[in-house]
Amino acid sequence: MDSLPEQISKYRVMEEVGRGGMAVVYRGYDQTLERQVAIKVLHAHLATDADSRTRFQREARAVARLRHPHIIEIFDFADQEDGPSYIVTEFIEGETLKSFMEKHKAFFPEIAVMIAIQLCEAVGHAHSLQIIHRDLKPENVMVDRHGALKLMDFGIAKVLDHEQHMTLTGSILGSPAHMAPELLEGKELDFRSDVFSIGTVLYWLATGQLPFTGKNPHQVLKAILEGRFPDPRKVNPAIGEPLAAVISRALAHDPQDRYPSASAMLSSLHELLADLDISDIDSELRYFFSEPSTYTRKLKQKVEEFLLRRGQQRLLQKKTALALQDFDRLLAMDPENSQVLALVENIHRSRRLARSIAVGSAAIGAAGLLAVAIVFWPRIPPGALDGGSIAAPPAADGAKIDDAGWEPAVAPADPGPAPADENAADPDRGRPADTAGDPGRVAGVHHRDAGAADVPLPRHPVRIVSEPYFERILIDGKIAAHADRSNAFGQIFESALPAGRHTVSLQRQSCQDDEFEVLVPRTPPPGGLEFRRQLRFLPAMVSIDGDVPEAAVWVDGVFKGKARDSLLSPIVVTMEGRQGRRRVKMRLETPDGRRLDREVQVEAGASTRVEVRSSDFAAPAGGGAP
Repeated sequence: MDSLPEQISKYRVMEEVGRGGMAVVYRGYDQTLERQVAIKVLHAHLATDADSRTRFQREARAVARLRHPHIIEIFDFADQEDGPSYIVTEFIEGETLKSFMEKHKAFFPEIAVMIAIQLCEAVGHAHSLQIIHRDLKPENVMVDRHGALKLMDFGIAKVLDHEQHMTLTGSILGSPAHMAPELLEGKELDFRSDVFSIGTVLYWLATGQLPFTGKNPHQVLKAILEGRFPDPRKVNPAIGEPLAAVISRALAHDPQDRYPSASAMLSSLHELLADLDISDIDSELRYFFSEPSTYTRKLKQKVEEFLLRRGQQRLLQKKTALALQDFDRLLAMDPENSQVLALVENIHRSRRLARSIAVGSAAIGAAGLLAVAIVFWPRIPPGALDGGSIAAPPAADGAKIDDAGWEPAVAPADPGPAPADENAADPDRGRPADTAGDPGRVAGVHHRDAGAADVPLPRHPVRIVSEPYFERILIDGKIAAHADRSNAFGQIFESALPAGRHTVSLQRQSCQDDEFEVLVPRTPPPGGLEFRRQLRFLPAMVSIDGDVPEAAVWVDGVFKGKARDSLLSPIVVTMEGRQGRRRVKMRLETPDGRRLDREVQVEAGASTRVEVRSSDFAAPAGGGAP
């Protein structure tokens, strides 16, 4: 580790408070203005490169334009040929948002919304100046001793990739759990990438868990790339439908489906608090950060009282489904609330009574219709409606059909129009488990006749061509085929599927799952249907182990941080084109200038550990970074 400098320009260095792959941070003292400051110094191996210094200067000047109460203020900047490149900011006495929340376990939906509002205000200000943060996470948010939030680390993370149009050619450090999928896929970034990261923080604040998790960074990245995260309401039932909708939109895999900017997301967040009479969010959060337990208890009581009051109003307005949403959330916070339990029981009792009356009427009508059918309906011999064998034909090109569990769809008897219900938005609530979700079944009434059995839907040939080859296919959630790996590209799956919509998922360990919908019409085009799919390779992950933890690392000429950083958060390498493996050029440089060049083969979806030793490095050859 570098020795502690005594002085940097007019700033006396007091202590080191942080160190990362690109900079070291000191607590300092401004001897002119007599105040504490934070001094972020670019590492020497980056400061020796003229291009890095130029980009550092450009970014520092851009970020210095930011003036916002929830963004750390920049006081000074220096870029000297014969001295360190550094940025001086206000020094925050406090702790990170991550540390505070994990210490106090105060994960509550409305508190999450208030914190997210302040983050959106800060990030929205940056967006208005065309600045993308790109590294939003709880570790980069400080809570000062007055209970104010301060967003940190603007600009520095973008120093190394400013010229590459904000793509994944720059450094990726820290936890991958908050990274937008387009960042991992090497696509251009925009404001919506920050919106995604805010969504991950909001999810964590509301549930106490991150949306994308795994046993290792590779599993986390795969979950992000596939857009898989648990419904926040299942993680914390106290989260209401409106907040869940905001979170889901912010975390949409496709940037087109997200809020266009942090400011756009801000308006939706304010709507969530509009009915709670919470307007001075700064004061509310100062109270929360000073007394988290007391504030959370009082806010919880306020929310419960509001939900009860609004739920009762909705009942009077005949908005039963919405009232149940309020009562469900209230019971998640207070399961023993006898008043709410009684209200919910009354709702279900009324529904059961209404349903019993409807079923009785239906039974009388059905009996009359059945009597008519017995007299006038001609007998149809069993099997006369059989459209032939429903077994799928053998799959082509090595795809093996798995008969276990996957069955063709059948057309149920038409139940006729359902009775109108003001609660149609929630038709299954209160329905017995054996009939829920099946409008064709009415308890106690059976319309079966030997000649009127369910009729199999017509089946038509479907051909799916996958490149590269798949390892298995799921149709409507059930395994339909396994791949024969001898056919490496252009894997073909052929079968006959019933008419209707089907969800197909192509899976391969080194690729993102490809889930898509297939619509099989009753009258298909001549020659059947063909779907061509291109699977997308997952990135490779590289870590560097050995006795040179402080060595700087470049991959294909792009700085990736220090060797020790890669052990906690592996270096991400995107795949190119159709190849699931590639060779990358790696260069390492020790603080004393010794270098090591290696070529390493990496594979999609796999982790590669590179072992290096100090004895492998050549003596300094002079010059700057590659």
